[in-house]
Amino acid sequence: MFKSIFSNRFFLIFIFSFISILLFFILSSVNKFENNFEKKVFEIATVDIIQIVKNTSKSIASKLNDSSNYINKIKKSTSLQKDIEDEISLLITNNIKYVYLLYKDEKGIYRFLADGAKKGEKAFINQKFDVESSKWDDVYISKKTVLIKQPLLHQLSVTFIEPILNNNEVELLLVLDFSIDKAKDINEVIILVKDIIIAINIGIIFFILILIIQTIKYYSINKIAYVDSLTNVYNRNYLQRNENKINLEDYTLAVLDIDYFKKINDTFGHQVGDLILKEVGSIMLESIRLKDDIIIRYGGEEFIILSKKQYTDEDNNLSAINRIFNKVRNNTFNVLKNKKIKVTVSMGINLEPHKSKSFKEAFRLADDALYQAKQDGRDRIVIHE
Repeated sequence: MFKSIFSNRFFLIFIFSFISILLFFILSSVNKFENNFEKKVFEIATVDIIQIVKNTSKSIASKLNDSSNYINKIKKSTSLQKDIEDEISLLITNNIKYVYLLYKDEKGIYRFLADGAKKGEKAFINQKFDVESSKWDDVYISKKTVLIKQPLLHQLSVTFIEPILNNNEVELLLVLDFSIDKAKDINEVIILVKDIIIAINIGIIFFILILIIQTIKYYSINKIAYVDSLTNVYNRNYLQRNENKINLEDYTLAVLDIDYFKKINDTFGHQVGDLILKEVGSIMLESIRLKDDIIIRYGGEEFIILSKKQYTDEDNNLSAINRIFNKVRNNTFNVLKNKKIKVTVSMGINLEPHKSKSFKEAFRLADDALYQAKQDGRDRIVIHE
């Protein structure tokens, strides 16, 4: 119900929802671009470092290749340790912050064997080294180089782990900690674009929520104003607001009146009368096409039915009206605990309401046909000629 009233609001909700989804896709694309950009920067920045580290690891291995136990040889030779530290300290630059040689003891704890840092900042031999990623242990399984990336706001921090093998087993790890500066301007633009998209999305979601809440409120208010609370069909207020908007060329107009309704009220009381009205309203709503047809409680026990025409089949133009008539006639109405009654209706039909100058005139012709149905004995349909 209320298609014409709410179509614009639902259209707005649809449009803003579509824009929101589109922005999420754009945000996802920006994230992918950022990741691809970082990957490309990383590849360019590390190509030389990777080769230098591999050459350094080979050089360290060559210093130890006459020993079956690299760890013990370094521990026992202060001069060898100093030689290795002097060599790895040459790798330290503005981007390469730390270079060190580690081993893993029998308890699985990582410890220092050599540190390329300055004298006052060096770790001492056998000093414990804490790791926070299982990727460190993966080196011992794969026996291959491992990179651990830690993206920061303006930098990409990377830990480069190069295994040094002895008898085809990993015995030492040459480790570099270095950082790669992101392209500042591009990075700032990406962050700005992401922040703007997120802010717009939050605003759109907030607006959609407000629109939905307002639509629900508007629907509730209009339902109270334009829907009859007893029968759940449209009321006279709805007709007064929309009668000039109804295109009579699209409808067959019928007027329905419950037969002997005053007698029912007088015999069983107004509460039973309300129950009859409510059940007749339900029968009508069940019998029509809710998307096409319109039912209005015009007053008391009188209803207007606007049945949408099907131009390909003239007989079907009266199908909803006939269904209502027959369902009411065949229905049994419970009025008291052990009392059931039959109820009938009289109907007048205007097959060509569009030929009238106004809705009021078209209604009057259908009402004249209803009057004739009552005069002819009620419980019948009369079509205006």
